[in-house]
Amino acid sequence: MALLRIPVFRRVWAAIMLSSLGDWLGLLATTAMAQQLTADKSVAVQGTAISGVILIRLLPDLVLGAFAGALADRLDRRTTVIVGEVLAASLYLSIAIGYDLLWLYLAQFLIEAVGLFTMPAKQALWVNIVPRKRLAVANQLSLLSVYGAVPIAALLFALLNTASRFFADPNNVDPELAQALDDPSVPIVLALGFNAISFLISAGTIFVSRHAIPAYTGEREKGASLLVLIKEGVSFLRSNALMKALYVGILGAFAAGGFVIGVAQLWVITLRAGTAGYSILFGTVFTGLALGMLLGPRVLPGITRRRIFGVSIGLAGLVLVVMSFMREFVIAAAMAGAVGFFSGISWIVGYTLIGYEVVDRLRGRTFAFVISSVRIMLLLTVAIGPLMAGFLGNHVITIGQTKLVFTGPGLTLLIAGILAVAVSSYVASRVAPGQRSVLMGAVRKLFGSAPLAPDEPPEVGVLLAIEGPDPAQRRRVAAGVVEWLTSQGHDVLLTGRSDEEAGAKRLSEQTGPDSTAGMARPPASSAAQALLAAAAHAEYVTTVIRPVLAHGGIVVCDGFQDDVQARSDLAGSVDTAEQMRALRWGSGRLVPHLTVVLDDVDAHLDHLRQLLVARAHLAPDRYLVLPGARRQPAPSEALRNRILDVLSTYGLLAEAEPSTDAGRHKIGKSVEANSLAPENTTPAPDSTASAADHVEPADRPRPANSSTTSLPG
Repeated sequence: MALLRIPVFRRVWAAIMLSSLGDWLGLLATTAMAQQLTADKSVAVQGTAISGVILIRLLPDLVLGAFAGALADRLDRRTTVIVGEVLAASLYLSIAIGYDLLWLYLAQFLIEAVGLFTMPAKQALWVNIVPRKRLAVANQLSLLSVYGAVPIAALLFALLNTASRFFADPNNVDPELAQALDDPSVPIVLALGFNAISFLISAGTIFVSRHAIPAYTGEREKGASLLVLIKEGVSFLRSNALMKALYVGILGAFAAGGFVIGVAQLWVITLRAGTAGYSILFGTVFTGLALGMLLGPRVLPGITRRRIFGVSIGLAGLVLVVMSFMREFVIAAAMAGAVGFFSGISWIVGYTLIGYEVVDRLRGRTFAFVISSVRIMLLLTVAIGPLMAGFLGNHVITIGQTKLVFTGPGLTLLIAGILAVAVSSYVASRVAPGQRSVLMGAVRKLFGSAPLAPDEPPEVGVLLAIEGPDPAQRRRVAAGVVEWLTSQGHDVLLTGRSDEEAGAKRLSEQTGPDSTAGMARPPASSAAQALLAAAAHAEYVTTVIRPVLAHGGIVVCDGFQDDVQARSDLAGSVDTAEQMRALRWGSGRLVPHLTVVLDDVDAHLDHLRQLLVARAHLAPDRYLVLPGARRQPAPSEALRNRILDVLSTYGLLAEAEPSTDAGRHKIGKSVEANSLAPENTTPAPDSTASAADHVEPADRPRPANSSTTSLPG
C-alpha cells in the first residue's frame, strides 16, 4: 500500500494501533479485575462492580467534553499525544500496583479524561502527514487500527490467562514459582503492564517522529460537546420519521451486541469457561462486528439496503434468544460472533442510509450525534447488562423429571433478544414499508424470481442518467444539465435513447430476414425486439459511453436502462427480470452514479411514472426523484447540488474551472467514442448521498457561479 511507504505515516499508524491494542486490553483487564475483587460477593455485587468500570469510562465525556473540545485545538498535537500516552501508561501501572477497586475507578476516570485530549490530537495527525487525496484511505486504516485490535487484544488476554494457569501448576514449573503465580490477579496485572508498555512505545514513536509532524493542522472545526450533540440530534430526529427509524435500528443493533459484552464476564462463570473464556467471547463479538461491516452487504447482493437493515437486526435478536438457552461454551461463542456479525451489518447499512438521507449542511453533526449515541448505547448496555443479570438471579423450573435452569445472564440475553426483534419489526415497517417479509423476499431474490437490484457504478468517470415518462421533458433537463456542467469547465458527452434506437434499427436491418418477392417482412417477436434492444444498448455502452468514462469524463444520458425496463414492464410482453439480466450482462453491469427521475403527474403517463419511481425506491442512494419537475428550471437547484455532490465524491469537482467563454467547451451531443477524451484524473470511489432538498456545505470548494446558475426552462 502506497501510504505505508511513507515512513512517518507508517510509524504513526503503528503507534496508534499499538496504543489501541493496549486500550482494549486494558478494558478487558479492568473489568476482569472488578469481578475478581468482588468474587466473594453476590452476583448482583459483581455485576455492579463491572458496570461501574464501564460507566466511569463514559463519565468524562459527559462532564469534560465541552472543555476538552475548546482546549484541544490550542495545544501542540505532538506534545498532547506524547504527554497523554505517558500519563495513561503511568495510571495503568498504578492500577496494577494498587489493585484496589476504588483506585481502579478513580484512575479509569483520569485515563478517559486524558483521552479526551489525546484522541482528537491523534486524529489531527492524519491531516498533517497524509496527502489530502489519500486521506480517505488513511481514515480507513485508522478505523482498522482501532477496531482491528479488538480480537488481537482478546486473544492476548486469553493467552495470558492460559499461560498463568500453566505456570501455576507445580507439575510444570518449580513449586515455589508455581505457588507465587497461583493467584487470579497475575494475568490481570500482566495485561495492565503490557497495556502501560504499549502506551509508552506509542509516546516514544511520536517523540522520535516529532520533526516530521507539524504541530498544528491549521483551522479546524470545533467539536460540539456530547450534550449539545444530543440536543441537536433529538431536535432533528423529531422532524424526520425515516431518520428516526434508522437511528432506532442502529441503536437496537448495538444494544444487542452491548448486552452480550456486558454479561459475558458473568455468563462465562455459569458456563465454567473462566477469564480466558471471557476474553474469547469478547473477541468473537467484535470480530463478528468487523466481519459484518466488511462482508455483510455482500452476503445477499440482490437485496436492497433498506431490507437488509431490518432483517439483520431481527436475526441478531433471534440469535440472542437461542443463545440465552445455551450451556455449551463453544456454541455460545459462535453465536456471540453471529450476533456481532448481524449487528455489524445493521451498523454499516444504517450508517450508509443516513448519509444518503441527510443534507450536506447537517451531515457532519448528524454523524457526530449518531456515533456519540452509539458509543453511549454500547457503554450503557455493557454497564446495565451485569446489573440486570445480578438482580434477575438464577431460577430453576422443574417439569416432571426435567429441570430447566435459567441464569441471570441468560435471562438478560433473552430480554435483549426479544427487544431486538421488536426493534426489527418497528424498523421494517418504516424503513421498508410494504416489504416486511424480508426473509422470503431474500430467498426469492436468490433464486431469481424477484427483480434484481442495481449493481455498483464505475469507479472512473461519472455517469448521469435522466429518466422520466415524457421524452421531451427528459431532453430538456438533460440538455440543461450538460449546458450547466459545460459552463463550469467540464467536458460532457450527451447521449440519448434515440441513438440506441437507431442502433437497434441498424442491427435489425443487418440481422433480420430479407423480404421475399411480393411479401412484406414479418414483424419481429417480442423476445427478438427485447434482445435487439439489449444488443444495441450493449454496443452503445461499449463504443460510446465506456471510453469517455475510462478517461474520467462525464456522460449525461437522456434515458438509460430504467426507461427500457419500465416500458417493457408496462407492455407486459417480455419477462422484465430476464430482459434486465440481458441489459446488465451486455453493458458489463454498468449503472449510473446518479439517476434523476422526473416525477411529474400526467394522466396519460402515470403508470410509467409510477414504475420509474418504484425503481428509484430500490436504491435511494443513487436516485434523485424530482417532484414537479415540469415547473422547475433545468437544472433545478436541488439537482445542481446533488450533481455537485457526486462530482465532489468522485474527484471531478475541484478539477473544473468556471468558464465565461462557453465556446471553448463542447456542449454535449451524440458523438462517436473517440471524439471526446476528457482529461480528468481518476477519482477515488466513495458513496454518494441523496436528498431532494440538498444544500451545499460551506466548506466545499465549488465553482464561483454554481450557486446562481439557473437555466430557463
